[in-house]
Parts: sequence; C-alpha cells; structure tokens
Amino acid sequence: MLSVRDVIDALVLGLSLATVFGMGPAFFTLVQTSINRGFKQAVMFALGVAANDIAMILLCIMTSVQVVIKGNQLYFGVAAGIILILFGVFTYRRKTAPNAIENAADNNMPADDKNTNWLTYIMKGFALNILNPFVWLFWIGAVALVSGNMEGNRLAVVSFFAITMSVCITCDVLKAYGAAALKRFFNPRRITVMNKITGIILISFGLFFIAKSALAYLT
Repeated sequence: MLSVRDVIDALVLGLSLATVFGMGPAFFTLVQTSINRGFKQAVMFALGVAANDIAMILLCIMTSVQVVIKGNQLYFGVAAGIILILFGVFTYRRKTAPNAIENAADNNMPADDKNTNWLTYIMKGFALNILNPFVWLFWIGAVALVSGNMEGNRLAVVSFFAITMSVCITCDVLKAYGAAALKRFFNPRRITVMNKITGIILISFGLFFIAKSALAYLT
C-alpha cells in the first residue's frame, strides 16, 4: 500500500509533468490539434501520448530497457529529431480553409476530418512520444528512483505511477478543452499563424534532439 506521502509525491509528479515538464512538442501539438480538429480529436491525441507513457513505465518496471537505450542514444535522438521535423514541416505548411472554423464549431470536426478514424490521432500521439529519447530517459530515471524508494515492490510502483498518469491525462484533457473553448477567438488567418508557430516549435525541438544526441555521442 502507498503511504500518504507516496500519494502526494505521485500527485506532485503528475502535476509537474503536466505543467513545468509538459511544455514539449506533445503539448504544442495537443493545443494545435484541439484548435484545428476539435476537442474529441485532441483527447484522442492525448490518450495516445498517455498510452505511450504507460507502455514506457511498464517496460521500465518489467525489463532492463535502460541498457538498450544507453547504447543507442544517438539513434533514438536522430530518429526523434527527424520525426519531429517532419511533423513540423507538415504543420507549418498546412493551411486553414475559410469555413474550417464554422465546420469545427458545428460538428466538432472540420469537413476534411469527418471520415478520419480517431485511431489516427491516438497513433499520432503515440508516435510523437515514442521516439523522444528524453521521455525514455525521464521514465527510466523516475521508475528507478521510485522503485528504489519502494524497495522494488512492483505493485506499489505501479500504483504510484497509476496516480501520476491519472493526473497527467486529466490535465491534458483540460488543456484540450481550454484550447477548444478559445476556438471562437481564432479566425482562419490566426489559425494559419498558429500552425506556423507550432510547426517552427516542432522543427526546433527536432533540431535540438539531433544536436543534443550528437553532442552526447561525441563527448
């Protein structure tokens, strides 16, 4: 069983991930998806990110995955950078149709998105997270620390991170709702600017990942 202090630590970790440490590429893509595609699509994206986080946590608990990551940091960093740059270029070049906002307001989904399977957004969130080497390193360190503090009690560790992820998912849903609620303030021109800003941020993260991984490899 978790102590009161453990529960508080789990809640604090979840809030930290959702706020201070959550201002990464997934955050900007979540907001952009909510504005452009709608609240439900953004929630599906957030669930994809969360599914990947949960998979990482369980993998770290059950295996010695840190050994694999440690020997291949350069490859993970370059792969993550390329994926983010591609996402960024696609987002930067995407244009908003004049009636996109009206369609989104009426149907919670633009016309070109009506037939898009929600699984697409879940997979997008999962893919955006899985090749981020810093997410891997974060969860490896967090699981190792929590597991050590709990003397390797896997049930306690799983319970700890279940609380953490519950907080993260709740906060992501609130972020998506907030962005969707602000949609009425965005005209096509502003959404296009938002796409360009998000694209530049994603490209910057991609270049940063590649440079950071290469620097770590060379030193």
